Amino acid sequence: MKKKTKSYQKKALIALITIIIIFAAIAIAEKLTEPLGYFYPDYPRTDIGPILEKETLSDDDYKELFYQTGLGRSAIDEILKNDPSAREKILKFQDNFFTEHNISSQKFAVIVNHESLVDKDENKIYGFDLAPYKNGYVLVTKATHSLGWRHGHAGIVTDADNKETLEAVLLGQDSMLQDINKWRNFPSFMMLKLKDASQEDLDEIARFAKNNLLNVPYGLSVGFFSKKNPEPDSIKTTQCAHIVWYPFMQFGYDIDSDGTWLVTPKDIANSDLFEIVQIYGVNPDEIWK
Repeated sequence: MKKKTKSYQKKALIALITIIIIFAAIAIAEKLTEPLGYFYPDYPRTDIGPILEKETLSDDDYKELFYQTGLGRSAIDEILKNDPSAREKILKFQDNFFTEHNISSQKFAVIVNHESLVDKDENKIYGFDLAPYKNGYVLVTKATHSLGWRHGHAGIVTDADNKETLEAVLLGQDSMLQDINKWRNFPSFMMLKLKDASQEDLDEIARFAKNNLLNVPYGLSVGFFSKKNPEPDSIKTTQCAHIVWYPFMQFGYDIDSDGTWLVTPKDIANSDLFEIVQIYGVNPDEIWK
């Protein structure tokens, strides 16, 4: 009897040690992944005023503005064309791009951590302005991670006039419409636009997404236990990157850069089919490696 008791105690001790090791490994992985979620410029801030005075910008000018403000060519053109206070607005983008904020990491779900920009009192703040955006633009952040895996989050603009995005936010919830301003709280941000596509095409993609993917249950296994690309009336589950990938795929654009069964925000961020409209808290040389 004593031998059996000792055997049970030994097994219980081994199980306890194993659990402690697993949790310790996860905690270490979480700590190691924290600094990988955002980028503060490690190069000098320059005077972009003379560039903004030019009537015509060169490729080098656009590159310099991108590194100084996070704005891509299309965003720069849109602001310069339509905004009488364009110079001041672009300079503000530069201020935001070079301002280092406090960042807080909090539990968003059981195993999901979510990072936010905060003030000195840990209150959430908006760290930057959004570049001009339209229906069909894609938003990506690195600001969420689980068990040491920085998977990030993605969404698609479905009604720009009403600041509306479509997103699959959390396991246990159906996909929903969100206010685009929430993205200004993330310490990393990417706004992407399909290359060589008309706004009419992007409007159609956004309309399809809202009509077919709203109020769909969140499912981590979509593409594995269920089809990645089913008919629209057969969609049972989706997740944050899938809800962005699927509508583009229906119009012939496979924005999953690695083409595996699982599409992730990183896969979308690295798709050659997109051009960058804006980045914030992201390395211009390494969008997501």
